[in-house]
Amino acid sequence: MQNIKNPLIFIVEDSVVYKELILGHLQSKKFDKINTFKSGGECLKELSQNPDLIILDYSIEGMSGLEFMRKVKETNPEVDFIFLSGQNDVEVAVKIMKLGAFDYIVKNEHSPTRLVKAIEQAMVVTKNRKMKKGFSIGVVGFFIMLFLVIMAIIMITIIFQL
Repeated sequence: MQNIKNPLIFIVEDSVVYKELILGHLQSKKFDKINTFKSGGECLKELSQNPDLIILDYSIEGMSGLEFMRKVKETNPEVDFIFLSGQNDVEVAVKIMKLGAFDYIVKNEHSPTRLVKAIEQAMVVTKNRKMKKGFSIGVVGFFIMLFLVIMAIIMITIIFQL
């Protein structure tokens, strides 16, 4: 997620009623950068907007949600995915999570609330990942600078001894 505080969320859902339910619930929780799509094809055309998170139905029009995730991850590996599904299939959920999805939520009366929690968790994980990456870059930078200072001291010592 590039924007942790206000992520750009894409929703891919062919059911207009369910899409509006999810959209309304997310907007009520102050998520306001949301684009909705009826199909995976429509969404693929808009990937240049660099979404932070894609919420999609496991069985979207034209391809499976898994195929769609693989296509997106080829060009946008940082995008997080949360799958929504009418199927309570543990094997599918485990498979999707192993292949890189952040969460798998079964559609029911609790799914809008669970979706908000999953988005918040994804934001925390992304924040921690960025902090860890920044820390790693800082440590490497420190040791490079230390190496350069030591080399400069050695070079100055050699020059003044001549």
